[in-house]
Amino acid sequence: MAQPETSGAMQEKKQVVKTDRSQKSPAVSSREEYLALLNEMTHAVLLSDNFEVTLHTLAIEMARLVGADDCYITRWDEERQLTIPTATTAKLPFQYSLDAEKNPEVNSITSSVLHAENALAIEDVFDSPYVSVEIAKRYPARSALGVPLIARGRKLGAAIIAYNTPHQFTTEEIERAEEAGNQIALALWNFQQSAEIQHRLKESHALSEIGRALSETERVGTSGVLQLIVDSARELIPQVEKSVIHLLEAEEQALFAHAVSGFGGEEKEFGRVKMRLGEGVAGQVIREGITINIGDIRNHPDFIRGNSLPEFRSLLVAPVQSGSQQIGTISVQSARINAFSKKDTELLNALGVQAAIALENSRLFESTQQRLKEVGALYRTSRGLAASLDTNELINEVVKLLHQNFGYYHVQIYLIETNSRNLVIRHGSGYIGDTLVQQGYYLPPGEGVAGHVAETGEPFLTNHVDNVVFFKRNPLLPETQSEIAVPIKIEDQVVGVLDIQQTPPHRLTQSDLQLMTAVADQLTVVLQKANLYENLQTALQQEQTIRSQLIQSERLALVGRLLASVSHELNNPLQAIQNALFLLKEETNLSMQARQDLDVILAEAERMAALIERLRSAYRPARMMDFQPVELNGLIEDIHALISTHMRQKEIAFEFFPDANLSTISGVADQIRQVVLNLFLNAVEEMKPGGRLIVQTQNLTPQREVLFTVKDTGPGIDPELLPRVFDAFITSKHTGTGLGLTITHDIIQQHHGRIEAANDPHGGAIFSIWLPVHEDGFE
Repeated sequence: MAQPETSGAMQEKKQVVKTDRSQKSPAVSSREEYLALLNEMTHAVLLSDNFEVTLHTLAIEMARLVGADDCYITRWDEERQLTIPTATTAKLPFQYSLDAEKNPEVNSITSSVLHAENALAIEDVFDSPYVSVEIAKRYPARSALGVPLIARGRKLGAAIIAYNTPHQFTTEEIERAEEAGNQIALALWNFQQSAEIQHRLKESHALSEIGRALSETERVGTSGVLQLIVDSARELIPQVEKSVIHLLEAEEQALFAHAVSGFGGEEKEFGRVKMRLGEGVAGQVIREGITINIGDIRNHPDFIRGNSLPEFRSLLVAPVQSGSQQIGTISVQSARINAFSKKDTELLNALGVQAAIALENSRLFESTQQRLKEVGALYRTSRGLAASLDTNELINEVVKLLHQNFGYYHVQIYLIETNSRNLVIRHGSGYIGDTLVQQGYYLPPGEGVAGHVAETGEPFLTNHVDNVVFFKRNPLLPETQSEIAVPIKIEDQVVGVLDIQQTPPHRLTQSDLQLMTAVADQLTVVLQKANLYENLQTALQQEQTIRSQLIQSERLALVGRLLASVSHELNNPLQAIQNALFLLKEETNLSMQARQDLDVILAEAERMAALIERLRSAYRPARMMDFQPVELNGLIEDIHALISTHMRQKEIAFEFFPDANLSTISGVADQIRQVVLNLFLNAVEEMKPGGRLIVQTQNLTPQREVLFTVKDTGPGIDPELLPRVFDAFITSKHTGTGLGLTITHDIIQQHHGRIEAANDPHGGAIFSIWLPVHEDGFE
């Protein structure tokens, strides 16, 4: 069992810790605290599963990072150019998340910093071009620092660090805030990408459930399918509190609510009241067949107001239609202003289409049953394929499915090359498809039906290809008479074309076009998922690299503390030994042999003291006053003289090619000497008799640097160790500690230089060091 420490030992240990800590300057300690806090903030985002809570935590930590009174975090809606308040540490008389800008033209800090793409310091919020007085009056802040949150070119929002009293911002505060903003933006981007994938998977699952219900309308019932759709709308679209489907009754010319979600009790009955056709927002949607997104119903002229204002503020209404026949509307509501985005509109449109399909199923079940089974099979197949990330395999399976299950003459998929913008066939059906792929068949931009669709971004259908002026017949497909081409889009950008061709007597219909549009949407999901997975892999690799760097920093810090502690403990008894030897030397009755032995002991004690001092100085932060002009050529000659005997014994030749006009470098001579000695000894130890140590110095005048290279003719560095050769405890020697090159690397970094290691293709290792030349000051 370990014995408890005595009070004296504990006191001595505390004194050592206190001494170690006292060696750190306030600036270093502040920097370490800042980096630790920044690391905690980044990890909080990466490990969180609750976006809103994470943003509130970040607001607290950002304020703490620079000692501010408050921090506000906003998100940016690029589509509508709106600031969306999200989280704050301030105690406000209103709910911050509901304080959306009513006028996008009014200047806000968020829009200003995102436009500038750099931090903006505002010492007086009431006298600044970056924020309107109207906005400033609503908050207690007097001074603010706006930091843009931008990742990979995507504007995510801003972090606004606020002081409730006038404050002058320092350069350090701005730099730290920007650095923190960059880290947080990247972490938030990763978080949002992950959340987007989860949302898409959830959306895909919900749509597949609706698709399955549609294929079973006879068993589930139309009401059950419509209820599933409104429930899905409330679940899938953020900010939605209520959703409803109104259906058109032709005889009464009125809209009746047939399915509602989010309503309760008397409110539910209110949601089922009828609306006369032609009135209000729903009437406009029915008349024009368009989707209407109202950011604030209180400011919209077509919204019909009752005796009292409703609780919701945002309204999104999409048509439920089959072709040109209007069937009804699907709408969602939110208490927030400007709650719905373009993506929400697209999803609601998709759900409106699903509702229309459900209603058409109920009215035309027998005539459409077989077709719906085919669509259901396609959805199930697509859902199964979505689990794979092999893009080529997925596209090939889709081509086979369309060709075999639907009896089309030919199916092919073009993808657009980024540089040339040519449409290249990547997959085709049957033997002809394989031949076209092998030939690298392509269409120039705008040529053929597929090229036309790629340029316009709109699907195209014809049953008389010879009457189409831009049709281009493929010699391998001479019987084509009908053709459908549908664009494959990612974020409104055409990336490919799905092309279907048919022969007489078969004709392609609008039903085929709808089916191909659905398939193109599935291909879009496949390509998006593959791209997102690739981006996520890159982000994970970057995160792992950062983790490794942090761990390495901790290991080096531990080594430094250990060396400082051990050298301190060795230095005290060594000084006592030296003092005793000096006193012993003063004795007059010592023999000549004794005095000679005593001189040897004293010399070795002094050498040991110098070694301990070098160990301590290796991890002692360099001070500006320590840096002096150093003649590198002369220093190299001194080190060679020191080890020349050792090199002769090893039969190693020394070749030195100095630059006669070499500039002096700025540094600590003892530390540079240690670097040169470490590299020379390492090279000598690796070489066999007959080897050569080749050293060269060179002026790099344009860069204001000196290049110093050390090359040996040994076996070189193990390729597996080369990327980590400067890491602590990495060595190929049986007796080495693995710290020599680590200390060398740290010394060079302290001198604002660089060091690289490589293997010479002709044999041996090469170490290259760049050091700044001496100037009137060291920065």
